[in-house]
Amino acid sequence: MKKLIFVCAIAMAGCGKTPAPESPLDAAARQTCMNTIESRATNPKSISYISNDTPVAKDAQGQLVVSIKFSAKNEMNMASTLQAKCTVSPDGKSLVDIAVSESR
Repeated sequence: MKKLIFVCAIAMAGCGKTPAPESPLDAAARQTCMNTIESRATNPKSISYISNDTPVAKDAQGQLVVSIKFSAKNEMNMASTLQAKCTVSPDGKSLVDIAVSESR
């Protein structure tokens, strides 16, 4: 019984922990992606970020890959939910590629 209580206590201890803070390079890559989204939007003021807390990954070339889910209005003033996948230079300052698709 003591072992069961100990195991439960260990499991519960990790529940309330927050993720590690984002590195400055990750934050720069995320900001570069967001700036690109806003500069290419038909109606930049309509952008609402739904999820931009996905961890930044590195690809085989060392470039940073950022995924951001957002909502924006199109030229007919209808909102769409979209997913942007940005590939950013290793220093996080310049966009290499962006792919935007409709999200569900």
